[in-house]
Amino acid sequence: MEKGYTEAEVQHIAEECMEFEHIISAMGYGYSLLNVSPDRYVRRCPDCVHWLGGSCEIFRDELSNAK
Repeated sequence: MEKGYTEAEVQHIAEECMEFEHIISAMGYGYSLLNVSPDRYVRRCPDCVHWLGGSCEIFRDELSNAK
């Protein structure tokens, strides 16, 4: 995981985020073409178009509020 963020942190914040947009969806390929099973799909901040290597303001704000 990048910059020491835990998997639990990036999953929890992504689950609550109203701005989450998966990079696969944004590219217009659709989930089925890239073998993303809906049964295994997990929202994670690093998979979001807004992530930008951890500089997402929503992520950083949520992380700051949690501490």
